[in-house]
Amino acid sequence: MLRYVIRRFKFALPTLLIISLVVFGLGKCTSYEPALYLGDEFSGSLYEQEAASRLRAKLTGLNKPVFYFSITTAAFPDTLYRIFPIDRREKLKKLCAQTGNWPATSAYEKSIHALYALSETLPDTLQATVNFRKALYDMFPQDHLEHIESLLPEVKMTFARLPDGLRPEPLLMALETGIKDMREKAMPARMYVPALHWYGFDNQYHQWLRNILRGDFGTSRTAQKPVWESIRFSFYCTLIINSLALVLAYLIAVPLGVAMARRRGRASDTVARWLLLFVYSMPVFWLGSLLMLLLATPDIGLFLINGIGLETYQGDGWDFGLWCWSNSDKFILPILTLCLHALSLLALQMRGGVLDTVGQDYIRTARAKGLTEGLVYWRHAFRNALFPIITVFASLFPNIFTGSLVVEFLFQFPGLGMKTQEAFTGGDYSVLFAILMLAAALTIAGNLIADLLYAWADPRVRFTKQ
Repeated sequence: MLRYVIRRFKFALPTLLIISLVVFGLGKCTSYEPALYLGDEFSGSLYEQEAASRLRAKLTGLNKPVFYFSITTAAFPDTLYRIFPIDRREKLKKLCAQTGNWPATSAYEKSIHALYALSETLPDTLQATVNFRKALYDMFPQDHLEHIESLLPEVKMTFARLPDGLRPEPLLMALETGIKDMREKAMPARMYVPALHWYGFDNQYHQWLRNILRGDFGTSRTAQKPVWESIRFSFYCTLIINSLALVLAYLIAVPLGVAMARRRGRASDTVARWLLLFVYSMPVFWLGSLLMLLLATPDIGLFLINGIGLETYQGDGWDFGLWCWSNSDKFILPILTLCLHALSLLALQMRGGVLDTVGQDYIRTARAKGLTEGLVYWRHAFRNALFPIITVFASLFPNIFTGSLVVEFLFQFPGLGMKTQEAFTGGDYSVLFAILMLAAALTIAGNLIADLLYAWADPRVRFTKQ
């Protein structure tokens, strides 16, 4: 059994690693880096903003390479990841892609930064200063060489109108030289030459994966606090309703499925099958709506539950257990909806598994020995009949922790499904990718647990490939 468990773990770990790569890659595909934009990112001068961006990148590890290696072109340097803000990096990449000459591109950028710094030191009372600064403002964000060349005459003209003591000629000459070198020393062929850069283990993915293993999922954009603190309440709510619903579903479905199999062909079995099929075929939101009308709506149904609205959780000042107890009647409808939907599938699967098993030769042998039907079904057929509901368990297990968006939205229940929807609409990618990673890990865990249950139910499973 131990060898089988180790073998299954060997399959699970690489799969989880691949999923982590996908989740991390999705995070890098977004145009928003939460760690760079916490606070007053739009205040201060350009240089103050760039300095703040570089500091935040250093503090959060975003000034490191993204992965263990990169495959790029020979025109780009292997240190592009150190350039912040990100829009500045993208501008330089576009300019370098047009010329293939990174030294010339970098020299141009340094020269225009120097002139930009000069413009911010000039007195604002001079009209010449205002004109010069505006000309630089127009050139600074340009990422096409043709546009830069067309704006150079305006920069030179406004520069020439500055007072003599405020007009360092070498700075303007450096700008002209940089633009000229980008045009005359262009090496576009280097854009088609591949280059491989190895960075080692000090990279963003390695740091991200290490933090994930430690339980650090980053910082929430909307709440501006650690992701776990942001989703903890929703996680606990989802864990309560889904685990209770799944336990109740199995406790009812297993004996119900066996009882239906023992009464195969009778009226009770037929009625139960059609009723379970009807419940399972109903959409979850429809089933929940019917239960809401029946149990929680005055003047229509039984009105056993006083509405579906939950009290607002007050946070750390109010114990979570007391909040659950105070709202315990509001948990009934979500649990009942999830339980009925799972119960119908599990009972039908259990019935089919038992009927498939009782036709085996060893069942006929047990009956020939004079065993009662109860012993035949529960001692001999039951264990092998578990295979179908074990398979269903692998798909239901992740929902215990990740929740059901439809059910939670219907009952306005503050679970992880609702939190996922809020993170998606609000662009809170740290929370969204943390939940995605959690769901993927739990899906793998569900399949791993199902494999172990297969081996427990039928020892032949773990010996097939030995």
